[in-house]
This record gives sequence, C-alpha cells and structure tokens, in this order.
Amino acid sequence: MPQKTLAPDGAYSDNGNINGYCVLAQQRKEQFMRDARALLRQAGRHLARHGWTECELRVNPAGAAVSGDVSADYWDPANPLDPVYCTIGASAVAFGARKDGVAIMARKEKRAEAPNGRGYGRRTWMGINQWIDPGMNSQELAARLLEIGGLPEEEPARMLPGAAYHSRTAGTLVIPPAVVRNRQEAAGLKAAVASVIEAARADAGMVAGGQTVAEANGLRQMSLFEMQEI
Repeated sequence: MPQKTLAPDGAYSDNGNINGYCVLAQQRKEQFMRDARALLRQAGRHLARHGWTECELRVNPAGAAVSGDVSADYWDPANPLDPVYCTIGASAVAFGARKDGVAIMARKEKRAEAPNGRGYGRRTWMGINQWIDPGMNSQELAARLLEIGGLPEEEPARMLPGAAYHSRTAGTLVIPPAVVRNRQEAAGLKAAVASVIEAARADAGMVAGGQTVAEANGLRQMSLFEMQEI
C-alpha cells in the first residue's frame, strides 16, 4: 500500500503560519489535520505487526490562530501502562527545516490505571522529547517509534532534559539539556543544535531516490567565501 506522508513545506500555508483566518487558510489547515491523522493511523498499522496493536488517536483542531495538532498513544497490550506518545503539529521548535513549523515529536511514557479500573489515568513519567523528521513516511515513522519505545528509562530529571532529532540523512542526533553551567557545555549545546539544523535542512531538501533538491537539478549551494566574491 502507498506509504502516507505529510505534504511538502508550503502546501499548508503561503506565509509559513498554518491557521484558519480565511476560507482558503482553513481549508489548508483541515488538509493538514487529515494528512497528520492518516500518517499516524497508518503508522499504527505498521506497529500492529510488531505487537503494538493498541492505538488511541486524538484530533485537536484548536483555534483559528494555530495549526491544531493530531496525537496518538501506541502500546503493546501486554504492557498497557508503557505507551509511546506521538504528536504532529506546527511548532516554534522546528529546527528551521520547514517554514510552516510542522514537526513530529514522540516520547516514551508511563501512565497509571484509572481509579475506577476503566481505561488509564494520568501520566506518571515522561521520557525525553524525540523530534522526528516530518518528511518520514508512515513506515519510517513506525520504525522510529519502535526505537523510542525500546529506549532505557532515565532517572527522573532534576533539570531541563535533553532531546533528540531523528533524521533521514544523519540518523539520530542527541541534543544535551539546555542548562549551561560553563563554556564547555555552552559550546557543546551550540554544536549539537547546529548539527540538528543542518540535518533538518538536508531532510527537508530530500526528493525521491535520496537525492537533495539541488542534486536532482544539478545545482549546489555556494560557499560563504564564494558569496563574498559576488
């Protein structure tokens, strides 16, 4: 079956902000919500083949000023209190890959049983946020969610936790906690974020066959030194 994906950058908005301020903008926003829902639903079908047969999908259209979001909990019925949470929406933390801010975030979680024994209660623990290349198709996304579900559980964080970005072009890039105590940690955080931005931009430029848009058109990006000579 064809693998579901989100539409390319620019398909959901002309100005980089997904909203519902006019009829056309609202139509594009609704298309974004449908595409995100289809991507998470099909990812769930892939996960079911690995025993993660349970999925709870939620759609939050939110207000006219924002994109809304679609989220899902996936879990193995043998471990119902250990789901993986995944959400798709427009975020300010999109690492510069898409002008519309569309991002996919997932994390491993733990939750309690509901007091009445029906369903599940509040979350009791959340792992670090794992940012995923929004250009991944449903099969690639499912593979990343399985990977995230298998991550070891960390001790409860006493300061802001780190994160990770899952890239098609550069693999998994770890971002250290955004708490800087000395120059060495500041340099490490700066380098890690720069690597993520570079990978996200490379992901956003991929076309069929694993080429970048520039390679597919026989083009290359000019260096800073070449630009200074113009």
